Amino acid sequence: MDDLDLDAWRALRRDQHDVVTAEELYRRGFTARGIEAQVRAGRWQRLHRGVYVLHNGPVPSAARQLGAILACRSGALLSHETAGELWHMVPVAEDRPVHVTVAYGNSAVRADGLRLHRSRAFAHIAAEDVVPPRTDRVHTLLDLAVGAPDAEGATRLVNELAVAHRIHATTLEVAAQRRPPRRHARAVADAVDLLRGGIESLLELRYRDDVERAHALPIGARQQPVLVDGCRRFEDVVYDMPAGRAIVRLDGFWSHADKLTAMTDRRRAVAAVLSSSAALPYGWSEVTTAPCRTAREVEAVLRTIGWTGPSRHCPRCL
Repeated sequence: MDDLDLDAWRALRRDQHDVVTAEELYRRGFTARGIEAQVRAGRWQRLHRGVYVLHNGPVPSAARQLGAILACRSGALLSHETAGELWHMVPVAEDRPVHVTVAYGNSAVRADGLRLHRSRAFAHIAAEDVVPPRTDRVHTLLDLAVGAPDAEGATRLVNELAVAHRIHATTLEVAAQRRPPRRHARAVADAVDLLRGGIESLLELRYRDDVERAHALPIGARQQPVLVDGCRRFEDVVYDMPAGRAIVRLDGFWSHADKLTAMTDRRRAVAAVLSSSAALPYGWSEVTTAPCRTAREVEAVLRTIGWTGPSRHCPRCL
């Protein structure tokens, strides 16, 4: 192997995390018997059929992922939970199998440590210009939704990840129409409706259903822009009534996990007082375990600013 070939070989090993195919080894003078001898001697490891790791140490996630793609030979994308890890949608789990999606009709076969999926929409689901190759964010989200244990979990997952990763409702809807989910299709459609209505978390959904709708309170406007110290912020729920405005802030467990967010919320509270708006902060506990009490409190404030509609008791109130 001359210097030029040696440099190219080193670059290939570096770029592929020391994972190579038998064909790449053959092109550099190795034989099937020589490859097998390296594996038997414990110097190399066989990752999949025809795919080898050129060392005998631990195989990191990046190497396992690339090995799974190479094992499929004629084109593959990391997908499902594996793509979810790369997009920071799901936590990393070292013992999780590598999920790979190939085109329908691809001859790739199942292997240990590799979860194989086939898709008729393969040409439409790849992220552009990313390494390693994977499904794009919206199709990764749809794959994760299909794997949710139940419909409510699927709706929650789609809603919260779409908000976190800025996946627009229309983008999600078009992707689902082009590649209909084989499970939880109704749940995905519900998540699209929630996103269009400005509901960006399960807490906001529970507030709408268990506080507003269950007690016949008016449905407030969602994600309304307000200026705080010259910056544009958004309020979760806003009620504009004849005699004033009331604001409901729905703060999840992590809402104040950093100092900047906490300070921003304090400044929003000050801005509400200066504008003579009533601001009511509620968290998960108040909405899910005491929705009737929360509804009564919101109703009391709405009455002071001109709401005259009828409310009602829900089954929990009795």
